[in-house]
Amino acid sequence: MTTAARHARFQLAAGMLAIGVTAAMASLLVRVAQLQLRPSERLAGQMTPRVSTKPEPALRGDILDRKSRILAATRFGFRVVVDPTLLDPAKLDQSIVQLASAIGRPADEIGTRIISALDENRRRAAGLGITPTEEEVFGQGDALLPDATSGKPRGPIRFLPMSGILSDSQAAAVQYLRLKGISLEKRQVREYPGGPEVASILGKFGFEDTGMMGAERLLNSDLAGQSGAIRYVRDANGRPLWMDPGSVTPASAGMDVRLSIDLEIQRFGTEELNRAIDAAGAAGGRLVIADPNTGEILAMVDIVRDLPGLTPFPWVDATPRKRGERAPTDPPLPKARFVVIAEDRGRKIHPALARNRCIEDIYEPGSTFKPFVWSTITELGRARLDEDFDTHNGRWTIPGMGRYIEDVTKRSHMTWRDVLVNSSNIGMIQGAARLSPQELHDTILRFGFGKRTGVGLPGRPFPGEAAGIVTPLSKWSKFTHTSVPWGHEVAVTPVQMVRAFSAFARRGPMAGTLPRLRLSAYVPEDGEGVTYRVLPSEISLLTREIMQGVVANMEQGMKTRKEEIPEDGWRYSMFGKSGTADIPLGPPPKGKRAPTTAKGFYPGQLNTSFIAAGPTEDPRIVVIVVIDDPAPKPDRRHMYGSATAGPAVRRIMDRTLTYLGVPPTPKPVAEGGPQQ
Repeated sequence: MTTAARHARFQLAAGMLAIGVTAAMASLLVRVAQLQLRPSERLAGQMTPRVSTKPEPALRGDILDRKSRILAATRFGFRVVVDPTLLDPAKLDQSIVQLASAIGRPADEIGTRIISALDENRRRAAGLGITPTEEEVFGQGDALLPDATSGKPRGPIRFLPMSGILSDSQAAAVQYLRLKGISLEKRQVREYPGGPEVASILGKFGFEDTGMMGAERLLNSDLAGQSGAIRYVRDANGRPLWMDPGSVTPASAGMDVRLSIDLEIQRFGTEELNRAIDAAGAAGGRLVIADPNTGEILAMVDIVRDLPGLTPFPWVDATPRKRGERAPTDPPLPKARFVVIAEDRGRKIHPALARNRCIEDIYEPGSTFKPFVWSTITELGRARLDEDFDTHNGRWTIPGMGRYIEDVTKRSHMTWRDVLVNSSNIGMIQGAARLSPQELHDTILRFGFGKRTGVGLPGRPFPGEAAGIVTPLSKWSKFTHTSVPWGHEVAVTPVQMVRAFSAFARRGPMAGTLPRLRLSAYVPEDGEGVTYRVLPSEISLLTREIMQGVVANMEQGMKTRKEEIPEDGWRYSMFGKSGTADIPLGPPPKGKRAPTTAKGFYPGQLNTSFIAAGPTEDPRIVVIVVIDDPAPKPDRRHMYGSATAGPAVRRIMDRTLTYLGVPPTPKPVAEGGPQQ
């Protein structure tokens, strides 16, 4: 064969080989593309991406008090997770015992959870008619079970949390074991060094690293930060191979947020409220301290006690009656002290899960409501300060209604000034009779009652805040018109009362305006914290002056009862008002009604309160204390707000203003002598 013939034959063979190889490669590429783009259902269930993404959690921002003391902080911790499909069957028992020892948990508890997961994986595999070998269950873990609802295959259990957050030594022990299928998962740990005193304000940080309630929820978008991620390529056994440039997206930590709460004021507010509750034998109490000029809430305390011997209220079945059938006659209520604070299951689990009753629970304010009505009547010129009112020696039946009204301070006559100082129900009703229903109704709304305060950051109302209850004008009656002036047939929250009372406590041209309450430590510029004007400045200052007489009466009562008073007297002057009101029954449980003998209230049980601001010459704080259900006493006056809540407000006022460094109120100059 000639050289040319051999060369031609070689070229032909090489060409045919190239064509064959090209065809084979093309066929392979087509098959690969088909498997990638349109795999069979069986294969689709087996496919897993070879590029993995590991999330990198962002460090949650701290919550601080107004002086940057930490109330809530975050650190990273680890918990144990198990991938049952990667466990070594030959070392299963040994792995369980070693893991249990490392994390301090019973081996049978750990083993039960792992074995249950393995059994479930076997069941899932069997659902496709596959009988897996032990190696398949432990090693590959790729048998699938069709979902009962969608028909799509379900993967095996590959993520099984086995512990809470471990201590550093426990995490190190688990890492040292290097057990196949057992790893550590990085988790955020939220800690609350502020303690239980601020728990109901902060709320709870929970599932999926989000705030569940309280400030944690309110400020979640600021605190949460931005999670990062690490992307890497892995081999068929899941082991990392390499990372491409730019595969790491670092996490961005959340912002630290300062609240208006002052941890020290919160602490001694809690002390004084507990002291008042104990002294009154009460079921609970609430306290709010705010700066009237900035609207910042400095302290908010809510305490509930489990008192022995309280009786659930005897609601009766609400059976339907036939037309014309007489209403049933219920037996008299038992002589008992009933449970008046609604059950709060969250509070029993953790203080942070408690309902914040300073914001969420309403009550009738009683006589603490009188300054708002009194100031409006005075502003409109319907009564003069020195005008004489016939107060009927403290006992009066309203003409044309037959409604009996009684005063605590029983006098035949009082001036309009003394009506407020002595808290005369009779005088207030007579003064309010000079207002039209529209005017009295507008007074309530003007001071912000019947709508939420929106306490918190602007545009973010506090979760669960109550709006209160105001009788609509369409349902206004003569009974309503004689109830509202002394704080009945209206329901409020403590934060609403603090906001409204701030109108009497604001400085200079802001006197008579309402502040915008806030939980953030942010001092607004002049005028920014004003919502609107409710009174002329001069009427606000006049009402402030007259309420000093209320405090003088309260302090005299403390002396009469021989309560503890500083040796040198109180450091700061203050003005305020006490209140006492029966506790309404509220709506009955589903399918129940109140007994006909109940009269709409818990018999003999009261809510008492005192609200004040000080120092009078330049108010820096407003304080309200509400005592829930003080224990019955033979002398009913010892259950009133001036006796139960007033002393607590008096002590809190002095402690808070001293802590804030406010100069003491100058002592009056004795006649003929030097200033003391």
